[in-house]
Amino acid sequence: MARRATRATTAKRKKAAPKKSNRKKTAPKKKSGGIGRLMLGGAFVAGTLSAIIAVGSMLELDRASDEFGRAADQKAPNYALADPEPTPMLRKDYKLSDNASISERGRTGYLVGESDGSSASTGQNTQGQQGLTDYVPAPASRKPTQGGDILPGDSGNDVPSASIAAMDQPWRKYAALTQDTGDKPVIAIVIDDAGLDQPRTARTVELPGPITISYLPYARDLQPQVNAARKAGHEVMLHMPMEPSSAAVDPGPHALLASYDRQTILNEMDWMLDRFDGYVGVNNHMGSKFTADPERMRVVMEVMKSRGLMFLDSRTSADSVGYSTANNFGVPAITRDIFIDDADDAAKIADMLARTENVARKQGFAIAIGHPRDLTIGALKTWIPEIQAKGFVLVPITDVLRRSMQSVTG
Repeated sequence: MARRATRATTAKRKKAAPKKSNRKKTAPKKKSGGIGRLMLGGAFVAGTLSAIIAVGSMLELDRASDEFGRAADQKAPNYALADPEPTPMLRKDYKLSDNASISERGRTGYLVGESDGSSASTGQNTQGQQGLTDYVPAPASRKPTQGGDILPGDSGNDVPSASIAAMDQPWRKYAALTQDTGDKPVIAIVIDDAGLDQPRTARTVELPGPITISYLPYARDLQPQVNAARKAGHEVMLHMPMEPSSAAVDPGPHALLASYDRQTILNEMDWMLDRFDGYVGVNNHMGSKFTADPERMRVVMEVMKSRGLMFLDSRTSADSVGYSTANNFGVPAITRDIFIDDADDAAKIADMLARTENVARKQGFAIAIGHPRDLTIGALKTWIPEIQAKGFVLVPITDVLRRSMQSVTG
């Protein structure tokens, strides 16, 4: 029997199992101990630096916050320390009068309220609107008259005066007494923003003097503070708030704004000037915008003239027309030379005081303005005896004013 042919097939090969290697797997090479230690040290240093930076950032924020607070104090005092705003007493106009009572004439910054004139004299036009330049009288062409010796006056009282003669003008009547300085250079220190911070204001009063202390009109307990300053031999001014160029900076309540019409300016000045007695004049608090407005500064000088007050232009702006407008109206006026503490920094304050000495040497007098802050008070306490030993004489602002008037009038 024949065999059946079969188709030959190839047998499937099994996959060979991978040969096991007799070589043992080598563990990954360890990095050298030096590099490892270096990396660990670097990580530690980096962590330490991060911690230091974090602490430093916190300290920097604290310092920046402190500097911001100081700057805010410099530009805008703490108005929360002031009295609630009383309603201003409204008066229609300011003008000299021969019929005022004796008691009115004896008050600092004597003022007459309503006039008996027509609506034209009160600054109202036929449409009932108020103008500025249309109703401000033409300024006197004469220079300020020079009177005799300065009287000390009585601190903050209403003792009647027999007349409103030159000697009874507040800038003379309430001036601090000054020693005979001869040919020695003189320096007048003016401390602004007084009254709100009463403890620091009291420390200012304790400084050797005479100095000039300018009180904000919205502070509390103004008359007792002023009385204490005058009793200590210092001179007093009213620090009148006026609008600054920056809308972000608050000059305080009752500030004179460049948007005000004539009557509003008069009303606000009335409120401020009647807050206390015994001051010789006014200097501007802020006011870089307002003092650059000729029309409104003419209204201010009309009031200053009628009250017999002097004006110190703080020169918070190079565009200020305060001094020139005062001269046009015959208002005794002078300008600031140096700001002592634009920066609340001990080294910079010392530099400004040195500059004050240089100005006094060159022109015979200098006017420097500062504020009741710890660094400023401390610096002045040390500096005042030093300059006196150098031959300088500390004087109130009215002494420098009289000298400038003498140089003008001959």
